[in-house]
Amino acid sequence: MAGNYRLKIDQGTTIERPLRWTRDGLPVDLTGATARMEIRDKAGGTLIHRLDTENGGITLGGVTGTILLIIAAEVSSAWTARAAVYDLEVVEATGKVSRLIEGAVTISAEVTTGG
Repeated sequence: MAGNYRLKIDQGTTIERPLRWTRDGLPVDLTGATARMEIRDKAGGTLIHRLDTENGGITLGGVTGTILLIIAAEVSSAWTARAAVYDLEVVEATGKVSRLIEGAVTISAEVTTGG
């Protein structure tokens, strides 16, 4: 069963959120695994952003069990939503899919913009 974790994203900032997946207190070996995460306005709704290991939005740390979520500042600057939902899935090298975390996303509006 997925853990529930609320994400708060400050619009217009670079997000680098580290996580670690463990089983029985030991890091899960993510060697050969892939991961994917979608942020949507509601479950089954409009896609706001997708992160995965192929597009560079998620980096896996192999035997350390680490997962790094990355969202560039210019990406979140374009978002108009202020609330959303997400989930994070890992596909292990064996093909087993696990939903690790899920929950609500709060997007704090950017006041100062670049330029």
